[in-house]
Amino acid sequence: MPIDQRVALWKAADCLFSADVRGGLAMMPLEFVFAQKGKDSPGIVIASEFSGTFAILNGALRISPFDMKNTLATVDRALTMSKPEREGRLLRDIDFVSSSGSDKWIQNVLRDLFDQTKAVDEEETDTGDNRSSEGKSVGAFLAAEQEEQFTRLRSKSVISAYKSTSKRVIVLDFNGTIVMKQAVDSYLKRDSAGSTMDAPPADVINSLRVLCSDPKNTVFVVSGDNKENVEKAIGDIPGLGLAASNGSCFSPPMQEGAAYRTWLALDLGVDWASVERVALRIMAKFTARTNGSFIKRAHSSIGWSYYSCDPEFGSLQAKYLVIELERELAAFDVRFVNLKGIVEVIPRKLNKGIIVKKILRDVAARNNNAGVDFILCMGDDISDEKMFTSVFSFVSEMNEDYANVVPSPPVIQLSQGTLLASQPFLLEKPVVRCNNQNEKLYAFTVSVGKKESHASQYVDDATDVADLLVKLSSGELSSFRRGEGDVHLMQFS
Repeated sequence: MPIDQRVALWKAADCLFSADVRGGLAMMPLEFVFAQKGKDSPGIVIASEFSGTFAILNGALRISPFDMKNTLATVDRALTMSKPEREGRLLRDIDFVSSSGSDKWIQNVLRDLFDQTKAVDEEETDTGDNRSSEGKSVGAFLAAEQEEQFTRLRSKSVISAYKSTSKRVIVLDFNGTIVMKQAVDSYLKRDSAGSTMDAPPADVINSLRVLCSDPKNTVFVVSGDNKENVEKAIGDIPGLGLAASNGSCFSPPMQEGAAYRTWLALDLGVDWASVERVALRIMAKFTARTNGSFIKRAHSSIGWSYYSCDPEFGSLQAKYLVIELERELAAFDVRFVNLKGIVEVIPRKLNKGIIVKKILRDVAARNNNAGVDFILCMGDDISDEKMFTSVFSFVSEMNEDYANVVPSPPVIQLSQGTLLASQPFLLEKPVVRCNNQNEKLYAFTVSVGKKESHASQYVDDATDVADLLVKLSSGELSSFRRGEGDVHLMQFS
């Protein structure tokens, strides 16, 4: 069929139905999307999950050719879909289709072939487990012991310890801890790019305000997002400290009535401008060929997000991206993290544990090394494990001389502002031995979700975190789980 007749057909049609059992990247669905531009009520693409089309078009409806009942329901949905939803689905794809002509596809394919032939094959390193059978049995024993000691957190134990102490530090992760996490869906694409942060529920915000107003508390929220998004979400809470980009930059607790926050950063010894120049060039290439992907830049972090892409195609592209980044950035002291729909390049030394230990050391050094007597650290994913281990490391070094511990990285000031004398943060006091050695120290490291973790206890999800914060702030039980009382928070040991 000639192109002019096809375009006329596409413009007249309400939907395009493709039920390939095994199909590559067909051009007709892309033509159909392009023909919908400017149409009053755009048409919808219905694509098989086994076709390359579905991996490219984020606005397409997914079907399995083998599921007749679901296929019929999807066709009915497409034909009865409202105009706003039709327009929204078109917007997800029209820019990508319009800017990705056949010449660009050819250029990208040829460039990839050239890059592949230019690369030098390296022998795969042996990543197998070389431990002896004895080592494995010991590991299995330790794993069993940890599982036995990994108990559900009991809120009454935390509240009792909280009320009996006066030098408290509370460190909370953001996404998945004080805000319910939305995981990458294996079947349905997200409607948004996820480039902004959702604010915590009102109960959590109010609880944080109360906790931060208590001079006995130092409260920090540590996030992997950039400082602009973190500050926009919770930056207006007086007395709340913020750490963004996995702790590479942070803002000490802001005082009541302050006009703006002061932001500081850790100097991790990496020429980040040079890293960005190399990484941006590579990530831009993968963004051009992966619909729905985008680049996220933060302080000491640059990421390629495929959260809004087809999950299978996005994961495949992420693997190839990491391989190319590792080759091109081998000269820099950086590492690569592939988690939750994003590939990040960060300094090798950077992790959330660095900022947590710095916070604990700073609080412990106040009032003539008065120390800390209550620590609550909560997080939900693998990036938070370093927070838990840093708490244990801090406790173990409390009797050490400063010369025997690894100092925190130097701090530089990013924005204008002044810091209170009680919260310097710029210069670490060269003392870790505290004067409260005879006092009890309560340390709660809590994983959100029961899984293999360095934490000592766990809670089920972010609703349990909200309940605990409400109770600590002496409010009523959160409305998240009315009627359950304290059932979901069991014995602490």
